[in-house]
This record gives sequence, C-alpha cells and structure tokens, in this order.
Amino acid sequence: MGSNFHHLARGIIINNDKILLAHAIGHKNTFFPGGHIEFGESAPEALKREIEEEIGLSCYIEGYLGLVEHKWEKDKELHCEINQAFKVKVPEMDVLKSPTSRESHIEFYWVSVNELKKHNLQPYPFQKLIPKFVSGDESVWWESTLNYELDEDNIG
Repeated sequence: MGSNFHHLARGIIINNDKILLAHAIGHKNTFFPGGHIEFGESAPEALKREIEEEIGLSCYIEGYLGLVEHKWEKDKELHCEINQAFKVKVPEMDVLKSPTSRESHIEFYWVSVNELKKHNLQPYPFQKLIPKFVSGDESVWWESTLNYELDEDNIG
C-alpha cells in the first residue's frame, strides 16, 4: 500500500504570463516540474535535484507557495499524493523556447497561465491557484481533492 503514496516537490517557474509545464509522453495530463521527495530529504533539496535531473540546470528556490493533496485511481488502485509547491528561478533557462528534457519520457513547454485547464494540469486545484498567484494573491495554498473543504470561518 505504501507505494501508492507519493510525496512530491513541484517547481512553479513563471516568466511573465507563461508557466513551465511537464508532460509525460503518451499521457493526457500535464504537471509541474519536480518529483518524488526521498525519505530524509527536504522538499527544496528534492526539487533542486529533480530539476537538475530533468532539465540539466541548477535553480534556486524563491519561496514556498503551498500544498495540494490529490488522489486518483490507476488500474483500479487508489493513489494519494502530497504536492509541495515552490516558486523557482532558473537563471540559465532560455524563456523563449521549451527546455530540452534529459528524461526521454518527459517533455517541457511554456503555456499561458490562463490555459492550464486546456492542458489538463494535474492536480487540478493548481488550475485556479496559479492565475490567482500571478495576479498578486500571495496567500499560502492548501487545497485537496480528498473531499475536504477548509472551513474559512475557523482559519486565523
């Protein structure tokens, strides 16, 4: 059962109104660069390592954006994940073209922050969080697809 739980670090890389998405070739959805956090590894360390592995460039973490819980089914098995999202800068990245993936099963490309739904960005709460963030909303994210709504009246 443990292998169906995924603890992930995700990098939000924004240039003007464009954001970098990753796509696993042959799949219908997209996701943010990053990947699994190894046991005993911090989320920022994992994210730096994953971006280095995927794109071959070093990055720095500008800040923590929040967390999205998500669940999905694959081959009739339930998977659950926690996505920790960080704002990331990649100084050497050419923002005018898609970065070349170092992993043959993944491709990367820039999309408008208003077209995330069209590109089937998962977990889907990111589809509404990113445009809010780009328009200046700096509140920390906590979203879930696990049938739980934060009770706004009890926060703070």
